[in-house]
Amino acid sequence: MLDQSISPRDVPLFDGIKEEELSDLLLCMKARNRRYHKGEYILLDQDEVQEVGVVLSGMVHMLKEDSQGHNTLITYLEKGDVLGESFAVKEEKNSYVSFFAATDAHILFLSLSQILHPCKKNCPFHGRVAKNLLQLIGEKNLRLMERIEVASKTTLREKIMAYLMLLEAKQGQKYIEVPLNRSEMASFLHSNRSAMSRELMAMKADGLIDYDGNTFVLKK
Repeated sequence: MLDQSISPRDVPLFDGIKEEELSDLLLCMKARNRRYHKGEYILLDQDEVQEVGVVLSGMVHMLKEDSQGHNTLITYLEKGDVLGESFAVKEEKNSYVSFFAATDAHILFLSLSQILHPCKKNCPFHGRVAKNLLQLIGEKNLRLMERIEVASKTTLREKIMAYLMLLEAKQGQKYIEVPLNRSEMASFLHSNRSAMSRELMAMKADGLIDYDGNTFVLKK
């Protein structure tokens, strides 16, 4: 079952679900928990997807492998985000990407068919969860569009600035916390660590940014 420390308020998929309904919901939707160690794959490219995963803790990377075997970081998922939902709703239920535990992670899996098809008991929460799932799919698509916007910039400097400005807008504060390490950030920006580190130092020297570890500030 779900950890006692986790409330429906902590999981956007359960928005609108009452505390007293949670146990019945998890039972009805065949919920199962699994904890992953850092470095483990949660779902591999071409795996059949029958469940939706909810990230309860940790960070998960969505990766796509090219023909040379190199992985590109498409996006990253944190607490409350869902994985596998976009592929599970396809007629051909194979994943197009892999999901990787970038840190130790705790994932709650729910049967997609139980979400989409109300049970014989006519549980009142099915419709709410299905509606929430569609909302989360929309938010994921928006995030991927933002990812495309960053990747479409011509130069590495423009990509870095676009990414930092996006984080600044989301976090709503002067000091920006980048959730990725340098290698992950480079992959996210379609670069390599050495080139990106050089560009960050050049941008700092040019007075565009300042940073200390993963804390950045835009010098406007």
